[in-house]
Amino acid sequence: MEDVLQIDPDKIPAQELQTYLQAAVAPRPIAFASTIDLEGNINLSPFSFFNVFSTNPPILVFSPSRRVRDNTTKHTLENILEVPEVSISMVTYDMAERMSYASSEFPKAINEFEAAGFAASTSVKIKPPHVAESPVSFECVVEQVIPLGNEGGAGNLVIARVVYMHIRKKHLDHQYKLSNTSLDLVARMGGDYYCRVIPESLFQIKKPG
Repeated sequence: MEDVLQIDPDKIPAQELQTYLQAAVAPRPIAFASTIDLEGNINLSPFSFFNVFSTNPPILVFSPSRRVRDNTTKHTLENILEVPEVSISMVTYDMAERMSYASSEFPKAINEFEAAGFAASTSVKIKPPHVAESPVSFECVVEQVIPLGNEGGAGNLVIARVVYMHIRKKHLDHQYKLSNTSLDLVARMGGDYYCRVIPESLFQIKKPG
């Protein structure tokens, strides 16, 4: 019988636990989140603790976690607590390198759109702009922020209601639906790894019934 590593999360350091969780729970879509503070400073940062959780109402949830190493919080979370709005843009393969650079810990006054070389498109219903290069962007109003703990590595669930969407028409198929093979999205794996959604990596299973 194959050997199995057994882990009690309470008995290993948070940093080590994080490596197991992020490698095992993958691939994870990436929320490229744009926020703004009360002084008008814009922040752009990626988060892979992210998914869609409801259609009616349309709800996206992502989690800016406290940093494991020093228990500090990120500008994204601080901005949302000041201005409860967020633009979430999806990340393509062509955007991946610049997206990663935008995750650098810049001073609060630095605009990551400019630092990473992204174009900022004005949103319709919220203040934070969205990423022009993205195939799909969501304008969201933050309904609730739920802290999951106070220690390093603790998440903060940002529950965001979609109030407007931007979809580049070149990614729509003949039925005017988003094409899975056209988007060329990337997802987060563990460590420094990402994966790319290309036609060769896709397969279909018909829904039963």
